[in-house]
Amino acid sequence: MPTETWTIKRLLQWTTDFLQKKGVDAPRLTAEILLAHILKKDRLYLYVHYDQPLTLYELATFKKLLKRRLSHEPLAYIIEEQAFWSLSFKVTPAVIIPRPETERLIEVSLEIIQQRGLTLPWILDWGTGSGVIAVVLGKEIKKAHMVATDISFPALKVAKENAFKHKVKIDFVLARDLTLFKSTVFDIIVSNPPYIKTEDIPTLAPEIQYEPIEALDGGEDGLKYIGYLLKKAHVYLKSKGYLIMEIGYNQRKSIEKLIASLPCWKGALFFKDYAGLERVVVIEKNHG
Repeated sequence: MPTETWTIKRLLQWTTDFLQKKGVDAPRLTAEILLAHILKKDRLYLYVHYDQPLTLYELATFKKLLKRRLSHEPLAYIIEEQAFWSLSFKVTPAVIIPRPETERLIEVSLEIIQQRGLTLPWILDWGTGSGVIAVVLGKEIKKAHMVATDISFPALKVAKENAFKHKVKIDFVLARDLTLFKSTVFDIIVSNPPYIKTEDIPTLAPEIQYEPIEALDGGEDGLKYIGYLLKKAHVYLKSKGYLIMEIGYNQRKSIEKLIASLPCWKGALFFKDYAGLERVVVIEKNHG
């Protein structure tokens, strides 16, 4: 890339063409996000100040970030930020990057809470990662008692920062399983567990290889953690409580088979994401 001082407009044009030739997705958007990040401005600022010259330091910093993106490092990790639910969340390589299908998980959770008329719900976010599920539910349901767990201390650190940023009170717990909790305490257990088959992970996009494998790898059949929750979560749910999970698009039949073998569950409903794929399951505790 050029080393002489260029204007915002010229650098954006050059970078867009360069990234397009390299086959990087959304080249113009990528260029704008990187430059806005360096300048500590929003993207609108770039258009209002098209003719602003950039310093050598700004160009050098931009070049470093551009190299990282060319190595397939996700944009969210480079700028340590990801938009989700119209909010801005901190992300680092300690957590997976929040995705649109997880917004669907939250929408379904809110629908269930509304239908049940829960005004003071106890909600557990199992495997919270960046904390987006717990933070959004806490913002949307002001009187909810939110609890969030993760096995990763670095992930919990990120989640705590996001909760503080968005002024949501959440009890964070470093835990691998559910045994720390008393029985029948939660109205809702919500989770985006690892659900990708171990053998499929190396075949995923290069960007995904930067994400923490423990947050992706669902074991040989992709059901290691889904199965754990199906076998254990009912103990910690109140009567008429719900387990709500994000799942793989092709896991419905396997999950239905598991549920059928467990009398602790009343039944399951599957919900489609914005792409028309079944990505959320809601399972009611059998209280009979």
